[in-house]
Amino acid sequence: MSHMTINRRAGLGAAAVALALPAAFAAAPSAAADTTPEVASTSVSPAVIPAGGQALQTVRLTAPAPAGGLGVEVISVGFADGNYQYSTDGGHVRVPEGETSVTFPIRLEAYEDETVVPLVARRHGVSARTDVTVRPLDWREQTVTNVDLDVPGDAKAVVAGTKVTGSVELAAPAGAGGTSVDLRVAHVSGLPGSPTPKIPRYAVVPAGSTRGTFTMEYPAVPVSGIGITDVAADLGHSPMRVAPLLVPKQYTVGVVRELRAGARNNIGAVGLGNRWHPFGAVIELTSHTPGVTVPAKVEIPADEAGENFDIRVDESVPAGTKVKISAKWVLSTAGTVATEAVVAG
Repeated sequence: MSHMTINRRAGLGAAAVALALPAAFAAAPSAAADTTPEVASTSVSPAVIPAGGQALQTVRLTAPAPAGGLGVEVISVGFADGNYQYSTDGGHVRVPEGETSVTFPIRLEAYEDETVVPLVARRHGVSARTDVTVRPLDWREQTVTNVDLDVPGDAKAVVAGTKVTGSVELAAPAGAGGTSVDLRVAHVSGLPGSPTPKIPRYAVVPAGSTRGTFTMEYPAVPVSGIGITDVAADLGHSPMRVAPLLVPKQYTVGVVRELRAGARNNIGAVGLGNRWHPFGAVIELTSHTPGVTVPAKVEIPADEAGENFDIRVDESVPAGTKVKISAKWVLSTAGTVATEAVVAG
């Protein structure tokens, strides 16, 4: 009897352990799920900003971020607002380890009309939304008055593989938090296939100032020919533009605006690349096409890397005519380079 009782008790104990184990394992995932942070909410302050203004966005979690922090994607829904993505470092923010929220500055584009931009913070299918309203500025009170590049000469020649400083000017001092001026690359002055420099989405003019700066880079790769490309700056109004001449590293000549017959402003350009020319350069130009004329020479100072020149196409020259222009660098081993183009219809 005694032996059987001991065995029964042992059996009951084993059964109790067997029942307890599944319950313990079932509780573990539940506890982990309860502490896994999710996006709880997001908000913006102020919820209404002037064009070019700055706001602060906050993303909150349901629990403290784990070791190493927690990444959250932030997007502007329904808008390809590049300024917002640029200001949020590619559309991602990180909640620091042990924190339940993160607050970060944001910028939006300067829309022509009052615009409500929905902002969403999301992670693993869980999201939260808030709205920010961008109000346009009265151009009579605040607008962009100028954009320029710190490059000598009218052509603003920039050699591939270099960076230059640009600046924007406002009509009035920037407000609190500074005013961001939208920057865009625009193929207006030159050909559609002109080289494309790298610029930021916007330049910030500090609070109380009328001038802000930015960096423009003309990368060496991919290799591009010579061309004119506009950098446009605006606050939702008509943009101001500067049209630098972007030149490759080697000595070259090219037609940088579509050729048309008659009283048209056709433009060609010479780029000296990164060849040393401490005493300046004299370039003799020759048109090999009847009815097409170019200046006899172009003089380029020592501190400039290129220059534009006019091309005149007589009305008698029919569309489709192939034009050839050569450029001889006088007293240089660079010799003569040439380019060809076609008169447009």
